[in-house]
Amino acid sequence: MTEKSIEEKANEIINERLEEDRKKEKWLFHVSFSIILMAVLGTIVTADSENSVTEAIILRNEAVLYQDKATDMWNFFQAKSMRETGYRIANILNPRPEFEQELKRYQKEKSEIEQKAKRLDEMVEERVKASERYYRKHHIFRMSGILVQVGIALSSVSALMKKKVVWYLAISLATGGLIVFITALLR
Repeated sequence: MTEKSIEEKANEIINERLEEDRKKEKWLFHVSFSIILMAVLGTIVTADSENSVTEAIILRNEAVLYQDKATDMWNFFQAKSMRETGYRIANILNPRPEFEQELKRYQKEKSEIEQKAKRLDEMVEERVKASERYYRKHHIFRMSGILVQVGIALSSVSALMKKKVVWYLAISLATGGLIVFITALLR
């Protein structure tokens, strides 16, 4: 009877140890799975971050090109103004109907050029503002990515140390990164 109870006791201890190992294995599975999810999230965040900075650069380049065109248009406007002034002076010194016609033509041309130049200036401003928006978004994505990456690192540490508290911190950081990411997407 003592032998049986020792045998039963040994089986209980073995079963308890096996159950503990199964729980640890299950917990490590959850840690591993969370690392995979964080890695996927980190990849998505990084891709969106790169897309945002690329868009910011493209928009800034477009702004520079439009600024160049606007400058050319304003220079053209100035040239027309100088010619108009020449005809105005000529008309004052020696009034003639053809000078009056030229003055009207230059005024009309200047008005059209001015409208084009102002529209180009507006396009420059639109592109610069959009570029800045994308650049700010890029920075928010980078912050999100950092939180997710730290979450991945802490999850790995928690598995090595077998400390659930560290894993909970990792999950919290990665969740914070997800929230920051979603917030940036909605902007």
